[in-house]
Amino acid sequence: MHLAVLGLNHTTSPVEIREKLAVSNDNIENIYSKILQNDRIYELLIISTCNRVEYYMVTDDFLCNVDAVLQIVASESNIDPFELRKYTYIHCGVDAVKHIFRVASGLDSLVLGEPQIFGQVKDAFTAARLYGRVNTFLNKLEDSTIRVGKKVRTQTKIAENPVSVSYAAVELAKKIFNDLSKRVALVIGAGEMCELAAKHLQGNGIKKIYITNRTFERAEALAKDVGGTAIQLDLFKDYLKYADIVISSTGSPNYMVSFEDVHHVMNERKHEPMFFIDIAVPRDIDPRINDIENTYVYDIDDLKSVVENNKKQREKEALRAMEIIEQSVDDFMDWLESLKIIPIIKIIRQQFEEIKNSEIERMADKLKIVDDGELYRINLIMTSYMNKLLHTPIMNIKNSIKDGKDYSISEASKIIFGIKELK
Repeated sequence: MHLAVLGLNHTTSPVEIREKLAVSNDNIENIYSKILQNDRIYELLIISTCNRVEYYMVTDDFLCNVDAVLQIVASESNIDPFELRKYTYIHCGVDAVKHIFRVASGLDSLVLGEPQIFGQVKDAFTAARLYGRVNTFLNKLEDSTIRVGKKVRTQTKIAENPVSVSYAAVELAKKIFNDLSKRVALVIGAGEMCELAAKHLQGNGIKKIYITNRTFERAEALAKDVGGTAIQLDLFKDYLKYADIVISSTGSPNYMVSFEDVHHVMNERKHEPMFFIDIAVPRDIDPRINDIENTYVYDIDDLKSVVENNKKQREKEALRAMEIIEQSVDDFMDWLESLKIIPIIKIIRQQFEEIKNSEIERMADKLKIVDDGELYRINLIMTSYMNKLLHTPIMNIKNSIKDGKDYSISEASKIIFGIKELK
């Protein structure tokens, strides 16, 4: 069995491509179903965030099946498969395991060490159990991935003073306006990204924050947390004229803020500058707004320059994190290698069990033992003896499979039975 991953992220593809491939909650069951019609893909995990879409598959033929998944993804996204190949990467085996460990630890994120991805990976495994197929391999991968992510965060400072896309957005707003204490912000959406952005705005002394969301109660709760004002979603465009900063992250398939909306508002504002940060995929804010005088529109890709300044503080910790990941990859591959010996160990135990039962039956016939209690006690003694006899060879087999060496029959015999060299 191989683990293979087909994916694209912020480094390999622009936001225009990622938003086409983003797997929505409404479509995830359909995607899982179509891919798993391939009976050579035994387990499947899909990770879809603003900055990446990745398909992890357990298969016995990764070359053919990765291409099959690419064809399905291209068809679902209305992209030519040859065009899509330009934006994707493929990892297999140990490289695929290392990749998901890096992803969960925040080492493959737009903002190095950002914490949200850890929760998103956990949610992806939950969705895979609900809609896809998770068995022995992905069960172990999930356990190992979560353990690595936690270890990196507790044993390094990679997540100290957390830096997220939302934080980067506010840092960019500060560069535009310098002093936020005289500015008004409108936050469209109340999910994790917008919540973090609102809290960063509050922490930087923003004068006023308006919060809107499809679920008004969620907008009210966030507004209460940050000392802002909640507004109904169908009324938020009436507040655009007051907003110097607009940050948006919703799941809308269409633009929340259109060119026409802002063109009208800018006349009311007498062309006072407006700053838009679009951290949604698909995008919430019409990029043509940038053509309007004194408006500044930034999407996730534009945040890269801001993020670069934060990476330097975390690069030393990233090196320490990679040490943890490398060891964890070795441990996972050792486990994977050990699976090869399990059928052999089962056969050995089965053969010994058959010999034991045969000997008990022969002994009972020869000694004319018919009492069930006595037969039970004999079976206990023989089973205990068998287990002790097998313990050393089986443990030695398990321990020796990890070294990957080829042994002669005599060398293998000495290792299996723990025979020391004769002096």
